[in-house]
Amino acid sequence: MKITQSRRLKTALCFIAGTGLLSCFAFKVMAQENYSKIPGMPSIDFMTGDDRWGCEVLLCLANPNGPRAVSECRPPIDKLFKCLSKRHPCKFPSCPMAGEGNYAKQLNDGFDPCSLYGLEDAPKGHLMQGKLDALELTTNKRRKTQYVKRGSSSFNWGEEQYFPVETTGSGGHWGGTKACVKGYQGTVYEPYTCYQDSYPTTCYRPVKVYEQVLWQDYQSRRAIDVYIDGKVFRRVHW
Repeated sequence: MKITQSRRLKTALCFIAGTGLLSCFAFKVMAQENYSKIPGMPSIDFMTGDDRWGCEVLLCLANPNGPRAVSECRPPIDKLFKCLSKRHPCKFPSCPMAGEGNYAKQLNDGFDPCSLYGLEDAPKGHLMQGKLDALELTTNKRRKTQYVKRGSSSFNWGEEQYFPVETTGSGGHWGGTKACVKGYQGTVYEPYTCYQDSYPTTCYRPVKVYEQVLWQDYQSRRAIDVYIDGKVFRRVHW
């Protein structure tokens, strides 16, 4: 028996599916059409219960404007977040009609994959943005080493870190830094103050230079990755 969908999406996710799998997402204003009638869209009208909920969740999580951007998405998404926030969380819903490689998965990570920005993960260590031929450098010709001014770089942890409270030894917080980069330029050296035999002196540390450096803001560790065709399409922090 067909279950008629009572609500219509004025703004709906449109699936473009060449092989029956969900291959990409786009947005289309739907004034009258039911979103399950769009070619390639899972036919939610024929589903009930957890199957229907799982497909609604997948569609809404994939919205680049946010999982609650469409009013019809708010009930299934609010239900999901409430369910996952319980002391004994429910099982994450799945969409049986989404096809292989199209699903959502929970994780704990306050940062996004750099691939979502079209960039690469930066290595752990000190970084700076610029082009070598445009930086103000001092060159040691004998050592063939180039130096930048003190304080030119920033430290990249490369992933989230847990920082315990040093005074008590218990408790702490999650944080850290993560940079996404593109266009490696080379390595220079930066002076900094270090200590030898309890006396301050000047040491030098390597700094990797990239044409583009994007520093991410730390977000909520509660995250959901949406996979399309086996690749991360977007990450939702909530």
